[in-house]
Amino acid sequence: MSTACIDILYTKQYVCRTDGVQNFCTVAAMISASERLKKLRMAADPPISIRRMADELGIGFPRYAYFEDSKRFKKRELPIDLTRKIAGVLALRGIDPAQVMQLAGLRDDEAEPEAQAIEAGKPDVQYVTMSVVLPSEAALTDMFEGLLAFVPEGASRAEAARILAQRLPTGFAATGSFAPGQGKAPTPEGATVPPPPAKDHPSSSRP
Repeated sequence: MSTACIDILYTKQYVCRTDGVQNFCTVAAMISASERLKKLRMAADPPISIRRMADELGIGFPRYAYFEDSKRFKKRELPIDLTRKIAGVLALRGIDPAQVMQLAGLRDDEAEPEAQAIEAGKPDVQYVTMSVVLPSEAALTDMFEGLLAFVPEGASRAEAARILAQRLPTGFAATGSFAPGQGKAPTPEGATVPPPPAKDHPSSSRP
């Protein structure tokens, strides 16, 4: 067995009966392209959902879900053009593009040049984690009411979602959201700063 095949083998346990006695039999089975695709997606860091993957590939959710469903997608290999796109998305999340390209049936020597091209085309991205203080519920309500004014009457849910996504950064900027440790949050123009909370008065020494 070649090295390339070892990576796509896994073991399954089946219940076997011999003379009425139940035993567990372990056998080797080939992982389908669908199962391997699912495993690679679930290994991504940061994680990526099926729906997000479909969005980033520019295909519909049902279409992408079909390729991860081993009961419906029976082929041993994924289409190579789709595989290249999947490799590009997962490469941004720590998955080796060469592994993904093997889903199209490429040998190691064929997958490696494809992987190098994908790595060379990756944008310079750095993922960071930040703590952000969100505005109050009332401020968020006002913000979304303002954003909804940009949604034309009769717009579909997809159109409304796209418009809100485009306007959301501006909306948050107007509310004065900020990251802790960066000083006071900026006060939006025209807004008033609430007074500090009241404190207990010191005990009086008067008789």
